[in-house]
Amino acid sequence: MSFDTSAYRWFSIRVVGCALLIVFGATIVSCAGDEREIEIILAAQVPDEADGQSLRWSPKGEKLFLLAEEGGLSTNLRLGPDGTAPLPIRLEKSEGQIYYDRLLLDRDRNGAYSDDEIVETVPKEIRARIWSSFETVVNVPVTDPASGESQFNPYALSFWFVDDPTLEEEELVIRYSRRGWMEGTAKIDGIDAVVLLTESTMDGVFDERDYWALAVADSAATIFELDNARPAERHAWLGENAYSLIDIDPSGRRIVLVPFGAEVTRAEEAEIDDHLAEDRRAARSGRTVAFLSDYAEAKELAKANQKLLFLDFETEWCGPCHVMDEWVYTADVVVDASADFVAVKIDGDESPDLKELFEVEGYPTILIVNPDGEVLERRAGYMSVAEMTAFLTGS
Repeated sequence: MSFDTSAYRWFSIRVVGCALLIVFGATIVSCAGDEREIEIILAAQVPDEADGQSLRWSPKGEKLFLLAEEGGLSTNLRLGPDGTAPLPIRLEKSEGQIYYDRLLLDRDRNGAYSDDEIVETVPKEIRARIWSSFETVVNVPVTDPASGESQFNPYALSFWFVDDPTLEEEELVIRYSRRGWMEGTAKIDGIDAVVLLTESTMDGVFDERDYWALAVADSAATIFELDNARPAERHAWLGENAYSLIDIDPSGRRIVLVPFGAEVTRAEEAEIDDHLAEDRRAARSGRTVAFLSDYAEAKELAKANQKLLFLDFETEWCGPCHVMDEWVYTADVVVDASADFVAVKIDGDESPDLKELFEVEGYPTILIVNPDGEVLERRAGYMSVAEMTAFLTGS
């Protein structure tokens, strides 16, 4: 599927001789035959926690590498189409503060930071590390598809910097993730609908790498749930009808939908997409994998019993880790397979030395290690009951 400008030119030519009807902010194009295209106008949204208007998911935080200079840490954020000037960013400490508590963003890119371009926070200690978290909104330049004029989309962001006092040398990075989205309303095949478009690739330009969602207006809040998010290359459901995107304007202010002839029902597709279905069906007798929590103890036990170590690196904030605890490590076949190992869970946030020793870059990371610490097998990411059983048994 392509979302280049040729798709829009093709659309513009086709509408000649077709009936156009403007309804609820959408242009419904009715042509001969069964082909219909629905143009929907969207507007940028900033989360309003008080009204519950916020996305329940966000992409993995991106890293910006920081340079120490002039009493602070500096970097640049690039958002927007090619040629957009980078957004200068600085982290600073207010007077008397030992941790970074000020985020400066040169929103107008004039080379100076005014008072309204400074965001302050209170650093918090979480699991022996100091977190400086900030929420703000920047402006991303766009070309409005209706007027052709240069305008701005407000772009809501979260930033966080983590100071780890236990490390002699740590990576100087600030992470960020988008909080906002584009939203519009339309009447689609007689149904009042809400449409959402949000970035998965956080570059300020909307395209097929991003995500979208449809919801009936009466249950509009469901549009914010992760379960409703669909890759832009994939169709979405409105009631029992499916629709696909054939055009996304880079500004995110206009999309074009067409009906999609799905070969299965919505319920059948949901069952197919449910990657946890097999794991939930696995036999359980109430047992769980007998994880230790002390690596040194586990290592000595492995040596004494001439066993290999089964290491599971996790964190408190790792969603897939919690899912594995619920559905994988409680499956009888996995519990039985783990009996040949000394199993140990390691929190990567609380054990940065072990995280570095075993070169853990994400969670969960699953390792089979000999008593001397040599890594024999490694896997990263969620592992199903079948995958974990095969991993532990070598089959």
